[in-house]
Amino acid sequence: MRIRSTTNRVLVGVDPSHPGTGGPDAGGTMLLLPHNSPLSWLARAAFDAEDPVARMARSLCGSIAAAVEPGEAPIQSTGVIGLDTTLEASILAANLAISYAQLGTPTVLIDANIQISRQHALFGVAASGGLIAALSGEGSARALAEPTAVRNLSVLPAGSPSGDASVLLDGERFHRRAMPLLESFATMIVDVGAPFGEPPSMCGAIDAMILVVRRDVTTLEAVRRMGARLADMKTRVVGIVVAE
Repeated sequence: MRIRSTTNRVLVGVDPSHPGTGGPDAGGTMLLLPHNSPLSWLARAAFDAEDPVARMARSLCGSIAAAVEPGEAPIQSTGVIGLDTTLEASILAANLAISYAQLGTPTVLIDANIQISRQHALFGVAASGGLIAALSGEGSARALAEPTAVRNLSVLPAGSPSGDASVLLDGERFHRRAMPLLESFATMIVDVGAPFGEPPSMCGAIDAMILVVRRDVTTLEAVRRMGARLADMKTRVVGIVVAE
């Protein structure tokens, strides 16, 4: 897998068969708090600020800020949704959240990709509880969010689905039970799943969206359809990233 931005030619190679935890393949500056739970090597921005994925994530932070028109409220919540790229979208969401945290911004990363959840493994936190428990009313999202080895960053993992947990991802429920996290954190990044190429209705509660598409696989029509569905929800698309 290679990820690149549509405005940056830098590529990064990622081998999904690589062990899930540990440091980067090459040397870099460690940017972590002391912690017993190791991060996955795919959380590249946590290990090396000059890694291509780290630079791309910082660039996206700037693009998100620049998308705000004069007089508009700042974008506090950004989702990352993959079209034919569930792994790449999750990796980008993780590194985007790390980049915000490294800027000194208290950040929470929500794993709403409940069918193929990955953020708990990427950050070495418990998989239980999490978003599903919060949306089910079993606990508050703030209490269920887990601190990570990255300073200023907490993760709300997906949790353990039972039955058709996707029915929990409706906009009203997400707004009422997950969005209050912004009372404790300045920025929210959401790893959004789209198993049928359709955004869940919870996207209507999120300010902005980044699309991750696959080169020579994702069709222009699929991108346009996703953009139109998000526009109907009044969620703006602030960036498109191409995975190869």
